[in-house]
Amino acid sequence: MEASIQRPHHAGPGGDSNITADNNDHGFYDFSLSVPFPSPMEAEIACRSLDPDPEPRRNGVQRELTVIGNKLVLHWRAEEARFFRVSVTTFLDYLTLVLQTMERFGPPGPHLDTSP
Repeated sequence: MEASIQRPHHAGPGGDSNITADNNDHGFYDFSLSVPFPSPMEAEIACRSLDPDPEPRRNGVQRELTVIGNKLVLHWRAEEARFFRVSVTTFLDYLTLVLQTMERFGPPGPHLDTSP
């Protein structure tokens, strides 16, 4: 797994460029995660299992899941640290459950239809 996190950081006198800001110059928390799977089909199954409903807007957290090849790529953006932390932690718990379930039942067979 590959992960990166950026905390709110505002440019100082040294001209730092590691900043993520909106039009009101408020910092955001960003988190990206890339999870490799044995096959693109398994990455897609995990994505569909983990993203049945969009993130509620009321907490200021935006979450995006995509599949690129055999990788599940996730990105979060949040205005407040506590909502950010809860969203990421909860999602990682669900990801662990999905990975354990997929490991327990093994790879999907050729008869599996993953269409909605």
